[in-house]
Amino acid sequence: MRRLDVVAMFASLWLLASMIIDAVTPKELTVYMIGATTAPAFFILAVMHSRRFPKLDFAIIVATLWMVTLMVIEFITPKPLSLIVAAIAVAPPVVVGCVINYRHWRSSRNDRPKPAQPTS
Repeated sequence: MRRLDVVAMFASLWLLASMIIDAVTPKELTVYMIGATTAPAFFILAVMHSRRFPKLDFAIIVATLWMVTLMVIEFITPKPLSLIVAAIAVAPPVVVGCVINYRHWRSSRNDRPKPAQPTS
């Protein structure tokens, strides 16, 4: 039953993402073009989710595939996309990078040796 759940979840997310991207892009870029460019990314994500990748690795892959997909959409669209779409494309990798740096900073602070206390 788990495989069917993963397929249904990612198919729904793919359809939702295609419709949202269609709403914010020019009319020359159809939902069919968007669906064809986003489908490989969602398929890869579904396989990785079903293989139970670690959360941080999965987040990095999601951010990378999201940015690559929007780069392909920018490449196939007849009109240039707005700066808002570019900001939406860059936001997930920036957020994931901030989380990775924060986690590294926290772990490096916890790994430092404590200074020795003077004895009286």
